[in-house]
Amino acid sequence: MWFLLSLLNPLLVLLFWRGAFESSASPLGDWSYNAIASYYLLLVIAGSFLQVHVEEDIARRDIQSGFLSHYLTKPFSYILRKFFQELPWRIIQGFFGVLVLILFSFFLKNGLFLSHDLIGIIASIIIVVLAFFISFLFKMIVGISALWITEFYGLQELIGIIDIVFAGFVMPLALFPPFIRTLSYILPFAYMIYFPILSFLGKLSSVELLQTIGIQFVWLAVFGIIYRMMWRRGIKKFTGLGQ
Repeated sequence: MWFLLSLLNPLLVLLFWRGAFESSASPLGDWSYNAIASYYLLLVIAGSFLQVHVEEDIARRDIQSGFLSHYLTKPFSYILRKFFQELPWRIIQGFFGVLVLILFSFFLKNGLFLSHDLIGIIASIIIVVLAFFISFLFKMIVGISALWITEFYGLQELIGIIDIVFAGFVMPLALFPPFIRTLSYILPFAYMIYFPILSFLGKLSSVELLQTIGIQFVWLAVFGIIYRMMWRRGIKKFTGLGQ
């Protein structure tokens, strides 16, 4: 069911773009219909593999219901345990996304719009791996924020809306107005979803690929420090009885 949600939304938006391209002969920069279609098909994979959903389990089950005490009494790192619990789900849903990509590629008139450069593909794989770690750390931070707040639902919904806009789920960020586009490049969400897709589309130069990897390492370090600080301080507030 979660995979179907990540599948239906991009396909519905893709239907809109198909109608827009059929009713207008005006070019959309360097975005052809095949490039747009490939973008949303890759978005299915990115949404199912790179978008981690560990935060609700942490906030509601572990913290608010008190199950975190079970993890604290065991000689295993909490973050590593959560990582290996989440990873199989992402791999399975990502595999479904790959199957959808292969299936729909037969219906595209000129085939998928993908990078064929070996160095670009290697760099894209690195970007995807870093994007997954950034997404995971970010959602861990969101999850353990429940150590300070009692109503987690509002924060989760707010972050979900921001993520939809600035990660590129609505449309490619390059098509947004300059202000929103610039802001999205500053925030971390684009480096979890948008830039991994762009790298596999071959729309990033060698310099831009290296720049993306560098910025991802910065966000990875920032989130790592934030998580460490929040965990050390937040665990002192946990009573073991839940909220």
